[in-house]
Amino acid sequence: MTEFRQMLSEESDHPLSDPIFDAIVENSDTRTYARGEAIIEIGQTDPDVYIITEGVVRGYMLSDGVEQNKFFGLPGTLITSMYCFSMNEPSVLRIEACCPTRVLHLSRQTFTELQRADVDFAMWVTGVFSRREYFAEKKSKIMSGDARWRYTWLKNCRPELLKYVSNKAIASYLGITEVHLSRIRRTIMSEK
Repeated sequence: MTEFRQMLSEESDHPLSDPIFDAIVENSDTRTYARGEAIIEIGQTDPDVYIITEGVVRGYMLSDGVEQNKFFGLPGTLITSMYCFSMNEPSVLRIEACCPTRVLHLSRQTFTELQRADVDFAMWVTGVFSRREYFAEKKSKIMSGDARWRYTWLKNCRPELLKYVSNKAIASYLGITEVHLSRIRRTIMSEK
């Protein structure tokens, strides 16, 4: 739990105190998912909150039947469909496990009650969304580089994704085809 706690503390701008961590663990149940299994499915309404303890997940949308990867989540990442959580509407995202994955599950009701009962917990949650926006801006900056630069960044900064995520999902996330991804990899390998 020490490593998980450290990763969870990096999820928010607000410090993760012992009472916040204990509230999360004590008010959640553990769920496990096999590779490719949906945690949240497109078209279904699941307003609950999940926190990854082990594994890797990806969130994607479909556009004319083509997957468009929007994000990946690693241990410590809080995930939910904001369509479901905020507006109680069906999810436009599918969030699925990229490898065997374990999460802590908190019902939306429990999560909301924890925020109402404890200002420190509410501040931690606010910090989660602040940090999430920071990374969205950072991703926009990264994705403005050329494809090779984007792949190199991913390889250097998020190597675990290359281990657990399919080439198809990586290519989609980088905004390139699988063929182009293979060319980039071959070029990098030939330069060594």
